[in-house]
Formats: sequence, structure tokens, C-alpha cells
Amino acid sequence: MGKFIFRLQSILSIKKQIEDGLKNDLGKAVIEYERQKEIYNKIEEEKETSVHCIKAKSQEGISVGDLQKYGKYIEFLNAKSKLQMVNVKNAQDNVDRYREKLIKASQERKIIDKLREKKYAEYLKEQFKKEQQINEEISSYKYIEGL
Repeated sequence: MGKFIFRLQSILSIKKQIEDGLKNDLGKAVIEYERQKEIYNKIEEEKETSVHCIKAKSQEGISVGDLQKYGKYIEFLNAKSKLQMVNVKNAQDNVDRYREKLIKASQERKIIDKLREKKYAEYLKEQFKKEQQINEEISSYKYIEGL
């Protein structure tokens, strides 16, 4: 019985490597997205803390100068938050891009994989026919010997 040789095996191997690489890239992109979200959340927490601090100090009595400083700091945090939201959006877009590439690469690999399975099934069928033919030849030879 001959060995099964799939002539597109090298392409299938390359497709698997590409898919694995894209999985890694997607993982890195997701980590970066989570990091950017964490930075955004910290900015938002800092903003909330500052607002609470202003409220607490205003009840105790706060100078106009300090109130202006807190106001400017909150404006700064708002601007920083908006910029960080852009970073989060860019990171999300990057994740989406890698996810689309991975889906496409996975589909391409699956097509070649199915073709390989089909060719292997045809190979097995052909091998079975050859074995049947050999068995028939052996049976007929034994029959002729027995006469």
C-alpha cells in the first residue's frame, strides 16, 4: 500500500502557520486594547476622585484660587480622557482588523483542509479497490491451483 501524498500539503502548512501567527497577533492586540482601557479607567477614576474632593472641600470652605486649580485639573483630565478614548478606539479597531484577518485565514485553511480530507478519502477508496483486486487474484490463483 502506497503512502498518501497530498500535493497541497506545503500550502496547508503555510496556511496553518499564518493562522497561528494571526492568533498571536490578535492576542497581543487584545492585551494592548485592555491596557489602553485600563489607562482610560484610571483617568476616569482620577477625575471622579477630584470632583469628590472639590465637593468635600467646598462644603468645608475652599478658596477661589484652589477652586480654579481643581477646575483646571479637571479640564486637563477631561482632555486627557478624550485623547485616551481615541487610543482605546484605535486599539479596538486593531483588534477588529486582526480578528477579520484571522477569520479569513481560518476559512482559507479549512477549505484546503477539507480538500485534503476529500483526497484522503479518495485515496483510501482506491487502496481498498486495489486490495480487493489483489484478494481476487489470490483467490483465483488458489482456485486454479486447486484444479
